[in-house]
Amino acid sequence: MKLLRFLPSPTVYSKVFYWTAIVAVPLATFLAFSVPPLLGKLLLPSQGGAVSTWLGTMLFFQVTFLLGYGWATWLLKRRLRVQVAATVGLAVASLVFSRLASLHESQQTGIGGILFALALTTLPAMVLLFSTGPLLQGWLRRRGQPAPSRLYVFSIASGIAAVLLYPFVIERAIDLSDQIFIWRGLLWVLADLVVVAGLCLTRLDLPAPTDREAPEPISSRQVIKWLCLSALTCVGMLGATHHLAAEIGSIPLAWVGPFGIYALSFLIVFSDWWQPRFNLVCLGWLALSFTGFMFYKGVTYYTVNGPTACWLMSLTAAGSFFANGILRESRSDGRACFYLILAGGGVLGGLFACLAAPFLFLRPSEFLVMSFVLLALGLLRLIARRDMLTIAVVILIIAAPILGLVWHQTHAEAAGTLRIQRFRNTYGYKMLQSQEDGLVLRSETTSRGSQITTSAEARRRPTLYYTESTGVGRTIEETQKIRPSINVGVIGLGAGALAAYARPADRIDFWEIDPQVIRIARDFFTFVADSSGQVHIAEADGRMSLETSHTDYDVIVLDSYAGNSIPAYLLTREAMAIYLRSLEKQDGVLAIHATNRYSSLFPIVGATAHSLGWTALNVVTEIGKSTETRDWDCTLTEYVLVCHPARLRSIISWLPAEEDKGRVKRTVTAYDPVPPGSAIVWTDDRNATLDALDFRRYLTGE
Repeated sequence: MKLLRFLPSPTVYSKVFYWTAIVAVPLATFLAFSVPPLLGKLLLPSQGGAVSTWLGTMLFFQVTFLLGYGWATWLLKRRLRVQVAATVGLAVASLVFSRLASLHESQQTGIGGILFALALTTLPAMVLLFSTGPLLQGWLRRRGQPAPSRLYVFSIASGIAAVLLYPFVIERAIDLSDQIFIWRGLLWVLADLVVVAGLCLTRLDLPAPTDREAPEPISSRQVIKWLCLSALTCVGMLGATHHLAAEIGSIPLAWVGPFGIYALSFLIVFSDWWQPRFNLVCLGWLALSFTGFMFYKGVTYYTVNGPTACWLMSLTAAGSFFANGILRESRSDGRACFYLILAGGGVLGGLFACLAAPFLFLRPSEFLVMSFVLLALGLLRLIARRDMLTIAVVILIIAAPILGLVWHQTHAEAAGTLRIQRFRNTYGYKMLQSQEDGLVLRSETTSRGSQITTSAEARRRPTLYYTESTGVGRTIEETQKIRPSINVGVIGLGAGALAAYARPADRIDFWEIDPQVIRIARDFFTFVADSSGQVHIAEADGRMSLETSHTDYDVIVLDSYAGNSIPAYLLTREAMAIYLRSLEKQDGVLAIHATNRYSSLFPIVGATAHSLGWTALNVVTEIGKSTETRDWDCTLTEYVLVCHPARLRSIISWLPAEEDKGRVKRTVTAYDPVPPGSAIVWTDDRNATLDALDFRRYLTGE
């Protein structure tokens, strides 16, 4: 009895429990929302930098959200001691089985592989993060105290803060290994807070939960409505992410905007001040945004920058706010299953976007389809009490101009071509244009190869970014002049245009991770089949293949793109060391295709090469016109050539500033080491695409 006098009073336990909940819930949300970009960056190397990496990561996010919320809902129906014991067990499991660093070594590919790898490394931790909020709020209600409204606001706000901080601050300032260490440390803190909250609750003299009158059952129609609306918003968010990633690359920044808007819509719509009349405003906003996006992009392969990006984000926001507004109207207060069903809808939307959409839509048009469905749903709600003729007329008024614009854009896209074929898989969207005089291969919004087909001789000419006067063309030709045979390694296949350079004694090895690109290059283009040399194509990641290769190369060409940019993991110090090791014996050259609308890679590549004792040249080539023998189907190109410093002067001599009386003009810039401490060197542990991205140029479209 004397010992009991030293135990804290129930009031102390109550205060500790309350403030523990206030801290733990926003912390859990911050950790949950900050982990997807971290997981995505860890997975990108094994996925070849594919856009689908972010879609798979977001699907895992949705699945674990459903599991976490379902776990909390089920657990709150058990006895208090069972709840606390199970929570302690989950906290221990999350700490033991959280092995984020092992994702670097993952060999799983595709959406299924991503889900499997993430489940093995983070599943208990993610379930703990997503169950903390509903569980602690349920414990607060057990005390007879409703969860304070500011707890919900703090929770969502911390999630949005995590989304915004990652690409702009965390990714650029903190190494991946340190991010993992900090995240695990905060996970320890959260686990301790949840355990403390549970133990405090067991010390309080709480009344047993009373049996409340069973609520009326929810109709299957209502459940389907909640599921569909939740799925629509998720598909819209992931569709917008696909469009941005296809333009600026598979980077966290592409994920931030759509997901931040998606989360913000929940924060605002489910707050106390949201009014039903705001739904009408959102419907008008949705119609305006849909019209603007259709006008600037629609179903075409036009780039997503400047005004198009603004309309994209506006359409994502309008759809999210409108759908959540309808959900709020039909929300059943006091029903935990409402949010559980919303989580299930998010999973369905994620499954559709990741697994079904690439096969149902040859274009990435699911974003537009879902936006149109929401717009039609909103207008049908306005005329719900009218006759069927009125409904048909309204649908016709909406559909006719939109379908007309789709037809016009499709017709304009195909103008001057004989045929357009579209291909799509989890690695992205490809389009093959068969023109009267040749073929053009486009990947998302970027041209990836072309071939002139007017004659047998024309088919053997390298074209587009790979013509004879470009940085890579001059490098291969000049190397061939001084060596009877050469070995060339190419990361990224495209149309296979570089195979045109091979002489009978030469060998060219291509590494391409997308099987669909390999099939297109073999079935539709003839560069590989017509090549005089030994051409080998491997379905593999080029960096990983070179790491285990024992071949000494004279030239290695880095031409792998995810959207409009090279995946960062192919440009790190560790990656470049692999390339240079394969070039060192032959004193070879690394040619990096750096043609890009919005990024400047030369300062980073130059600094990274300099840190390894090599140097770099930036070669911008502008070709005025083609001739009968050189530079067929040419375009402005930029290559960064990395070589040993002793070869710098000779390589510069290959690249005169002007040729053929000004037909070919070049700007050649040698890397000049900047003052120590100011150079940006990318490593596997620290790389941020924002270092190279000109955000202003992207937004203005200049």
